[in-house]
Amino acid sequence: MAQPKPPQPAVDVAPLYWYDGEIVDQADVEIHPFTHALHYGSGVFEGLRAYKTDRGLSVFRLRDHMERLLRSAAIYRLAVPYTVEQLCEAVVETVRSNRIGECYIRPLAWFGAGGLSLAPYSHAPTHVMVAVRPLGGYFSGGDERPTVRLTVSTWQKSPSESVPSTVKASGHYANSVLAMSEAMSKGYDEALMRNKFGRIAEGSGDNVFFAKQGVLHTNDADEDILPGITRGTVLDLAKRLGIQTRVAPFALEDLLGADEVFITGTAAEVTGVREIDGTMIPYGAKAPVTARLQQAYDQAVRAEGPEAARWCTIA
Repeated sequence: MAQPKPPQPAVDVAPLYWYDGEIVDQADVEIHPFTHALHYGSGVFEGLRAYKTDRGLSVFRLRDHMERLLRSAAIYRLAVPYTVEQLCEAVVETVRSNRIGECYIRPLAWFGAGGLSLAPYSHAPTHVMVAVRPLGGYFSGGDERPTVRLTVSTWQKSPSESVPSTVKASGHYANSVLAMSEAMSKGYDEALMRNKFGRIAEGSGDNVFFAKQGVLHTNDADEDILPGITRGTVLDLAKRLGIQTRVAPFALEDLLGADEVFITGTAAEVTGVREIDGTMIPYGAKAPVTARLQQAYDQAVRAEGPEAARWCTIA
């Protein structure tokens, strides 16, 4: 029987935050005990990465992330008082101020203290923050290119009729916490979550792809997924590379019979899957579609691809 996986070690957050319009020391950011989001998860967020390039640090797909942050905020009626351009500037300023090299970036907007009503837009202020922290490979493995083991969760992905899957909201991730905690307690790296149809939706924090006979497959928002920006990047790269793609629902059986499986996300990047609940999946040299997309993705995030001008922001 697989042993539970140990928790990831704690990593310090960089010392300077962008908080409500200005750079402040971490110690100066105080969270009131009756902050609405602390009790009810009433916040929205993004996850970005900055990579080293020949021109300095580059934030990958910055504008796309900030546009989604504002779309998510609008659904929850968070009154974010900044434009996309101002939020992009806030991210760049935070990265430059901390000077920690390659990093993970967390913009967050949330309802603060002002009452406990479940309609916080009517009484609670909106706060906006950008924080950064060092982040190497999201999944450990000892190999230069780690692969992961997945297990199908007993927790169903929340249907979009309950919480909209296209919104990246803090409270939505309680569903993911349950699934990932279960997976790790069983010794796996990540969870696969079924949707209300019994088909595969996504991982706890990543989208799922598979390849069969050279054709790349994934699903879309109709399957209760958050259509990730990394997912979109991979689809764009596949088109440029001439890899045939098919976006449609799929079942667990499709993954178990696939030639290759991989997951995508800002933290996960493009990570190959080597096992699903005891069924071995070809990986490494036996997964050529995955390898081509990993190489193209590595080049894209480091501003080495033809998309650099529209995807990469030098910080």
